[in-house]
Amino acid sequence: MTRASRPSRRAWQSVRMRSVARILTATLACLLLVLAGAAWRGVSWDDVRNWGTPRNVIEAEGQMVRIPVPDGPAVRRMPAVEVDTEGVYAFLFPTGGADGGPVRYDPCRPLEWVLAPAQMPAKVEALVHEAIASVSEATGLQFVYAGYTDEAPSFDRELVQERYGEGFAPIVVGFEDATQNPDLQGSVTGLGGSSAVPGAYGDAQFLRAGVVSLDYEDLERILDEPRGRALVRAVIAHELAHVVGLAHVADRTELMHESNLRLLDWGPGDLAGLAVAGAGGCEAD
Repeated sequence: MTRASRPSRRAWQSVRMRSVARILTATLACLLLVLAGAAWRGVSWDDVRNWGTPRNVIEAEGQMVRIPVPDGPAVRRMPAVEVDTEGVYAFLFPTGGADGGPVRYDPCRPLEWVLAPAQMPAKVEALVHEAIASVSEATGLQFVYAGYTDEAPSFDRELVQERYGEGFAPIVVGFEDATQNPDLQGSVTGLGGSSAVPGAYGDAQFLRAGVVSLDYEDLERILDEPRGRALVRAVIAHELAHVVGLAHVADRTELMHESNLRLLDWGPGDLAGLAVAGAGGCEAD
């Protein structure tokens, strides 16, 4: 009687390894086909990583647009600013942020901004840059100047615009008068703010696409005053503080009082609020 031969343990292992290799190859091929099909349909790798969590959408230029996924790693661009002053401050969007606090800009991505030079008074451009540098220093948020734009400042602006590419529209600083923007009537010299928008995934909100609108006629008048340049810079800084999320306060010793007529720089509450405004959570990359 002839005994049936059996493969050795090593042979069985070899057969098993070849089978596993074939399975892995087939699985990888299927995955590549899925990814290729997803890319063809406009699905990104971030969508694949967040499979099962729908991408948030907004309406832009009459169409539903998926919220852009942030570029770069979730690492702060500038060091956080320590809160070392005490005073009154408030936020435009007190809740809904990534860390449960107020809604703020993502400190891990640069805040691009553009300047709309139409009707801009002479000597004001340098003051805009100085005011932005002051807000950046007080918040620890990195602002990046992206040049001029022909977009007029408007709080009805589209948050995603073809002229700026696929991401959110940058912060725009521009100039109007009361006939162009009725909200600038009376003693109002400037307006500022940002939109609170969900991140690409989840419920956390972030500030996006800020706007500063300045009454150029008022600025020209203020520039003729003894402390005119410093006062104009303070007006612009006040509106930029609205852009990064601060609201008005009743304390007249703070620059964020709604009717500042004499302060030229931040008060203690302003500085504390700006530091908090720059300490938000990062949107995951």
